[in-house]
Amino acid sequence: MHRIFWIALTCLGLIGLGATATTAQAATTASSQLNISIDGDFSDWHDKPLTTLGDDEQASLVADDSAAYFYLNTNPNDSKHGAVWLPASYTLKVGDKSFTLTLGKAQGLGAGKTKAVTVSANGQVISGAQAMISRPKDSHGNYEIIELRVPLAGLGVVTTASQNISLTSTDSAFDGKTLTTTGGSTGGVLLVAAGFGIAVIGVVKVTRRRQRVA
Repeated sequence: MHRIFWIALTCLGLIGLGATATTAQAATTASSQLNISIDGDFSDWHDKPLTTLGDDEQASLVADDSAAYFYLNTNPNDSKHGAVWLPASYTLKVGDKSFTLTLGKAQGLGAGKTKAVTVSANGQVISGAQAMISRPKDSHGNYEIIELRVPLAGLGVVTTASQNISLTSTDSAFDGKTLTTTGGSTGGVLLVAAGFGIAVIGVVKVTRRRQRVA
């Protein structure tokens, strides 16, 4: 019994180390903490890190352990004239894998309206992806805002701890800039926990065998 106690204590310590090793970095939190709903209410993004792009656009890219989230406002300061539309496509990189993202057409989207559209990667609609486009009307014309969620599983990507995620576009709005964030994972903790269970089971079996022999 003493041996079981010390092995259990050691394994619990390893679980703690595993949890520390897989802690997500600054731009990454658990999905419940991101508190982003793809519903056309863009107030979810007010507390997220925003980047000013080439022509006063504001954008953000954040991620949790299962999805990447993107936001873009093409005219946040009401400083542009005429119609200001979203880029036609984006390049999303997850680790060493690259995807061309395109949005479905927001047919019938009038001024002051919001509409859900599909998100495709390399020409295929991503299962479980969500996107909302809004077309507010300001004093100078119409512009567009988008928020979207891309589940990494829908891209066939297996998440790993501190995985680099980036998004950019050849559109002039980005002015050559790239948004970056980091995806999180609890894989290390789960692995250590599994090892703990195996170790305890092994010790119990050995102890029982010794008791039978005795």
